[in-house]
Amino acid sequence: MKETKTNRLSWKETISFSGGELGTNLLFAVTSAYLLVYYTNYAHVNAAIVGTIMLISKFFDAVSDIMMGHIEEKFAKPGAKARPWIKRMVIPYALSAIILFAVPNFTSTVAQAIYVFITYNLFCTIYTMIVIPYNSLQALITQNEKDREMTGVLRSVFSTIASTIVNSFTMIFIEAAGNTKKSWLIVVSTYAAIALVVYLFCYKNTTERVVQAGTNNQYSEKLSFRENLKYVIQNKYWWILTINGIISCAVIALNMGSMYYYLAYVCGKPQAVAIVGMILSMPMLFLIPLSKPLVAKIGMKNGLVAGVLIMSLGRVVVGFGGSSSLTAIYIGSIIFSLGCSTQWCSYPLLCNTVEYGEWKNGHRQEGMIMSANSFGSKCGTALGTAICGWILQLSGYNGAVQAQSSSALTGITIVYVVLPVVLNIFSAIILSFYKILYIIFDYSHKHYTFKQFEV
Repeated sequence: MKETKTNRLSWKETISFSGGELGTNLLFAVTSAYLLVYYTNYAHVNAAIVGTIMLISKFFDAVSDIMMGHIEEKFAKPGAKARPWIKRMVIPYALSAIILFAVPNFTSTVAQAIYVFITYNLFCTIYTMIVIPYNSLQALITQNEKDREMTGVLRSVFSTIASTIVNSFTMIFIEAAGNTKKSWLIVVSTYAAIALVVYLFCYKNTTERVVQAGTNNQYSEKLSFRENLKYVIQNKYWWILTINGIISCAVIALNMGSMYYYLAYVCGKPQAVAIVGMILSMPMLFLIPLSKPLVAKIGMKNGLVAGVLIMSLGRVVVGFGGSSSLTAIYIGSIIFSLGCSTQWCSYPLLCNTVEYGEWKNGHRQEGMIMSANSFGSKCGTALGTAICGWILQLSGYNGAVQAQSSSALTGITIVYVVLPVVLNIFSAIILSFYKILYIIFDYSHKHYTFKQFEV
């Protein structure tokens, strides 16, 4: 590979690109944390139906993610592989999120389920069509390792800002807007407008400048879908990061999706939702930058492994503290937040996986490989939400009553405390097989070489 024009990104381009994550996560976080709450408590959709729809939808997402990766590769032009898709899909992305929170007052359960199925799949498909190109753009605007680390860190910062807004203030905004079904439409429409603006800034102020080594056009050879899929499947590090992405997002979905239920029903402290949301999100605004020098010493993979294990510890503290101890919940949430602060490492690791694929098979596949991030996010979030919905329904949860049965409280505790611990430990095991070491760029000759690429 070589990098043209400049070896380093300007701050304007760095911020504009990274700020796109605010647009991604505002809408993704509100659907992850509150879509199930909206469905069960405001639109009165059966929790088990919601969970089943979300999981079944992932079969469609599995196809759409891979297909979008191929489409991005197929229709790429010099300097215009990812950015055009951001421009095309930003308005549909905002609108698709709004109609998710606009369930009509159906008298038929079947009609209600059909609406949920169609709108949820529409949102997921459009999410794919904007987020895979956005993720690809990180590998296309620079190959400089320091810039990739910086954009990875800043993406996580903007993601944290979005999560803080959603997790800490959404219910406050809903209350201020009247605490009705219509309140959700107002709040989510505001989030969608913000997403629209930051994505347009990302499109306007970024440039695709990375081209394939030895050529003037990285798209001179277009692979068929079968070839694209074959090379991605052969990339073992794509598999590792995809599986890790699924698990990580499932944990976050379980955490955010069950937080309201746990605090409101198990602890009897619904007012603590905003506080815990702030504790989970706000510390990461300084923890993420502080993690950068530590990650530089221990490596990005080790940083991810340490992070997921620390997240498990946070949930263990909550479990041992018991539902009556808000102090234990606060401390456990701080520890959980500390573990989340290294999740930014997955972005540059995926970029390095692009280079690994080219090194192995001679083809650069940003679109296909970056589909791991979108696929992992959607599958993990849907899996976590589906599990949450199933367990709530099986344990006897009833959104129309204030006091829940003991079995429902047990189910909520399993979702909020136990499952995140188990999944995070499994994630650490999977990540231990990631063995890409480092990439060395030769800027004087405009190309890169690999030094002991694998252990």
